[in-house]
Amino acid sequence: MKRILNLEGAINLRELGGYPTKDGTTIKYNKLLRSGDISNLTGKSLRYLKNYGLRYVVDFRSNSEQRTWADTTSDFYKIYSDPVYPLKGNGDKLAMMINHDNYSYLGMIYQSVVLDKHGQQAYKILFDLMLHNDQPKQSLLFHCAAGKDRTGIGALLVLKALDVDEETITKDYLLTNLMYDDIDTIENTLNDENGNQDINKMNMTKADLASITSVFRAIEHYYGTFDNYLDKALGVDAAKLKQLKSIYTE
Repeated sequence: MKRILNLEGAINLRELGGYPTKDGTTIKYNKLLRSGDISNLTGKSLRYLKNYGLRYVVDFRSNSEQRTWADTTSDFYKIYSDPVYPLKGNGDKLAMMINHDNYSYLGMIYQSVVLDKHGQQAYKILFDLMLHNDQPKQSLLFHCAAGKDRTGIGALLVLKALDVDEETITKDYLLTNLMYDDIDTIENTLNDENGNQDINKMNMTKADLASITSVFRAIEHYYGTFDNYLDKALGVDAAKLKQLKSIYTE
């Protein structure tokens, strides 16, 4: 099955199935999609997603972005508004206390997101909905604007929770840079001149290796292990983690 799904009206839409895990299983196909903007889905694309089994859409964009580029609605899936921004402030403070030698612009932002109480709440909602997505032939899509930053962090957390190795997670994240080959579409769809300029800048910045590394480092610095982060920050304890693996791997 294709990794990159070039559906009309979607930006950076990708399949997360097929990735191997460290315990010898594989993430199931037709269960998880990551994406950027989906405000311009065509009838043909909607038919594809209906056949794919889409039932849940999690929108990480800000309220302003959601108003400016409202998700395409349909009767076969439900949209859940789940803004990552604005953060509450503690994430920035915690991130600043970590040594940032050789860290990128995006890396600093990502650390703030995964350490911030509001950011954590947004991803907790994603994992809660993933646990509800437990029926066969039903799937969940999570997205932001570019499908790189807020979605990229979400994909990192999901893949890591399902026991995918960090090298594979990094490669999945860097696939986003293929999107920037069509910079005109990105400019026209993602830049809101009346919106948050920090989000605009983030959307227009290419992915880099240091950004992913920074997330792993921040979690290790404050939580020791990733499983501890899942439990303490996102409310995913050992029982829920076992349930997630039974739903999404085979």
